[in-house]
Amino acid sequence: MNPICSFKWIPGSVALLSLLGGSLLMTGCGKKEEPVIEAVVRPVKILELNSGLLERGIELPGQIEAAREANMAFEVSGRLMEINVKEGQTIKEGEALARLDPRDFEATLQGAKATFEAAKEEADRSKALFAEQATSKQRLDMAVNNFEIAKSNLEKAQKAFDDTFLKAPFSGFVAKVHVENLDNVRAKQEIMIIHDISSLKITVDVPETLGVLAKPAHHLTIEERTQRARPVVRLTTLKGREFPAKVVEMSSIADTATRTYEATLMFDTPKDVNIIPGMTARLSLRVPRDDSLGEGRYAIPTSAVVGSKDAEGYVWVIDPDSMAVRKQTVNTVAMSGSQMEVTSDGLKDGDMIAISGVHQLEEGDVVSKFEK
Repeated sequence: MNPICSFKWIPGSVALLSLLGGSLLMTGCGKKEEPVIEAVVRPVKILELNSGLLERGIELPGQIEAAREANMAFEVSGRLMEINVKEGQTIKEGEALARLDPRDFEATLQGAKATFEAAKEEADRSKALFAEQATSKQRLDMAVNNFEIAKSNLEKAQKAFDDTFLKAPFSGFVAKVHVENLDNVRAKQEIMIIHDISSLKITVDVPETLGVLAKPAHHLTIEERTQRARPVVRLTTLKGREFPAKVVEMSSIADTATRTYEATLMFDTPKDVNIIPGMTARLSLRVPRDDSLGEGRYAIPTSAVVGSKDAEGYVWVIDPDSMAVRKQTVNTVAMSGSQMEVTSDGLKDGDMIAISGVHQLEEGDVVSKFEK
């Protein structure tokens, strides 16, 4: 006998049992009502598809360059007496970098000064005599002419002496030194290279088919080209780091051999990593899609796709009325960073897809828009 559900017969209880029969049968055995399980609503980030916003990523190879570079050389020839800097050393604008032996130049300068003083004195005396009509106009003109020649020679001698010093035209660092002390150097011979890396630049060759920067965009300003292309520099040695850049120069004449246009872009030097000229890099650009592609081709975050991101995967399409999700197969066309371009016959403009929490969803799950 069931100890929980037992009855003892009491005469005259038929009527009572008749009245309570339903409730006794339901509650007398100690059974509890099953709880109602409510469907879990999962919050997800939602993207509304729009084929008109499709972009594709383009990467162009390039090399990091200093914002400014100077090939330093003396304007005069001579023997190198001092080199005050080493490769890699930081320098300030106006700092003395190197010096030639100044003795010959100093002697020439002193001679030029003496000649100048004598010529000036003679010119002044001739002017005074001419004013008193004590000398001829011809002698005055000769004295004045000699003075002008002496003045010019003094200026040249002073400049030659000053040019025995090599000074930094801007602040930066010494990239390369080509000579050693006591070397005989020629005028215009490269002595060292200095770089200004307060900002950095990258120069790339832009194909003529790439309208975002090249020929079809000639009517755009430099600022508009930057806004349109949203250029980003990525370095080979710094995986995962991106440095926003801006267009500063854009050639309007294509290279006759490659049919490309040279573009120069600048970006700020980061404080936390060491980037120096010569490093290899790639410039990433965003290019508007070809309008002839039509609907069914979309740019979506890689986080939206479940399964293979290299070939066929699927996304969760959200019903706007019930907010229930369903699978929709997509094919990957291209990838760039955190974005990918997909195609699907089952997608159309205005469809909503989940772009977060997609691996926890199942067919028919109800979702809500994630609010921060």
